[in-house]
Amino acid sequence: MALDFKVLQKVKGNPSTEVAPNRRLRINPGQDYSYDMPKELIYKVNKEFPLESIFNQVGEVSEEELARQGQDFMNVLIKEADSETYRDRTADMIEKVAQQTGIRFPHVFERYIELGILTLRPRDAWMVTQATTKTLKVCSFNCGLSKLFAGKGINHCEAFCLAVGRTVAEKVGMTIDITCNKDGNGSCELIFYPQ
Repeated sequence: MALDFKVLQKVKGNPSTEVAPNRRLRINPGQDYSYDMPKELIYKVNKEFPLESIFNQVGEVSEEELARQGQDFMNVLIKEADSETYRDRTADMIEKVAQQTGIRFPHVFERYIELGILTLRPRDAWMVTQATTKTLKVCSFNCGLSKLFAGKGINHCEAFCLAVGRTVAEKVGMTIDITCNKDGNGSCELIFYPQ
């Protein structure tokens, strides 16, 4: 599609002035904003929820136990990520836009999912392949968590990730259907559908 410069020439002044006065998100001059996840958050969450605790149990780890561990992990992460110490400008802006637009999915939900991935698997290769108001797809290409679980003889690792997603849905106050597609080579895709 070609850009029509004649149409652009008709726009006088700054097009952003069309936004309602109290809806603009201004940056305060001189204020230092942090948009990156602090490493200290990773250390704090891993201290409160050591992943090795899943494997310290006697006997086989059931799907129910993995789901409980996933829920516990996400509760710790949400508590810390929303604390005054670790809450960042990104979180504030996502929440402000959600309040202004009334649209909470996928961005409010996605923030916690991404923080969960970065906290447990900071070196993994993953990406969001679709993010719309109807679907969020997160693909992990070489899941370190899946490999860790497989090394311990646990083949139903998706129970952990599904519980993480359900805990986030509860936190953001949404009903979300979650599916997990695994290929057996460490690659999986989590798909979230709001109801």
